[in-house]
Amino acid sequence: MDVPQVTDPQDATAAERALLGACLLDADVAVRQSVEEVDERDFADPRLGQLYDLVCTMWAAQEPIDPIVIEKRARELGQKIHAADLFELIQATPTSSNAGHYARQVADAAKRRRLKIAGSRLQQLAESGEELGVVMGHARDEWASVAGQAAGKIEAKTLAAVLDGEDDYDWLIPNLLERQDRLVLTGGEGAGKSTFVRQIAICAAAGVHPTTTHTVEPVKVLVVDAENSEKQWRRASRTIALQAKHMGQVDPTTSLRLACVPRLDLTNERDVGAVHRLMDEHDPDLLVIGPLYRLIPRAITNDDDASPLITAMDGLRARGVALVMEAHAGHATGATGQRDLRPRGSAALMGWPEFGMGLRIQQPDDGDPTVRAELVRWRGDRDERAWPTLMRRGGQFPWTDDSIAPEPRRWEPRVVS
Repeated sequence: MDVPQVTDPQDATAAERALLGACLLDADVAVRQSVEEVDERDFADPRLGQLYDLVCTMWAAQEPIDPIVIEKRARELGQKIHAADLFELIQATPTSSNAGHYARQVADAAKRRRLKIAGSRLQQLAESGEELGVVMGHARDEWASVAGQAAGKIEAKTLAAVLDGEDDYDWLIPNLLERQDRLVLTGGEGAGKSTFVRQIAICAAAGVHPTTTHTVEPVKVLVVDAENSEKQWRRASRTIALQAKHMGQVDPTTSLRLACVPRLDLTNERDVGAVHRLMDEHDPDLLVIGPLYRLIPRAITNDDDASPLITAMDGLRARGVALVMEAHAGHATGATGQRDLRPRGSAALMGWPEFGMGLRIQQPDDGDPTVRAELVRWRGDRDERAWPTLMRRGGQFPWTDDSIAPEPRRWEPRVVS
């Protein structure tokens, strides 16, 4: 069946009236198809928006819905809705089955109207005397408002409804990282944290669990390295990649995307936009980015320095990726005389990630040349995961969970066809 198309964003009432007619014909079908698409604010005619909100409210309360009942209910609320007008809407709508289509047309027309308003505001901003960074921040807010306003209604569920929901993990790396997790890894200079971050990235791309070496589903990985060059990546990663290719399901040398940049300023709209465009192009599941001190043009010494960086990183995370980041530990020592592994700078970085860990090299035991490192939590995990507490250098990859039986020989470059 043909359905009317709204081609003029200034005249969306045809779809609005059709949607309401569908709701009056069969509220159970029409409201279910439309309630996630639109709300009363999306209607160009506020009277129709008010009527749609009333119908949805009555449907949620399981009240009967027909023109007579609606007119009576509206009168109780002080609204002027006449049954005769509702009968006209029903007669003009042949079926309720197209309600979802009508709702999408209403939502699209609403966004076009908001774009026009936002365009006027952006022109005013561009002609203002404010600094460009401030203007670009306002511009991003305007766009977020246009894109998200239709879904901006806040609802509070009962605890029972929350507890009845699904709590399955959306794993990227089983028992380690799920979608939208944030991991910040620290360590002293030369402790091996950069190697461990590369191991996580390459193994995840190949379909190898980075600590257990079990086969897992490969994920799309994007690495944005603001410290190391491509030459350094070649030297440090070639053997890890060959081993991951041998043990995994796909070749990480073709599935992992790497961007080495001299430095980024994620407080700058241009650089934030550049990372978003990379994500648009490659659609990663896991974003490895950092180190943190190279993502801002000055030292992170307080919350004011950290806040814009955290905001930009959370904007990347909001696209559904997990974030793995490297940071340098401070130089202070704790009461035990050991180096504090918390990241340098603002205390805001302490409470931000789901997982904050540092690599601390242990003193070797007499007669045992194996190098081991503790994976020390400098903040409590927000969820229970199977991160190792102790790792040893060597095995099939540079770092191996020390609870796993050692390989007969230490990790070294190997030729894999």
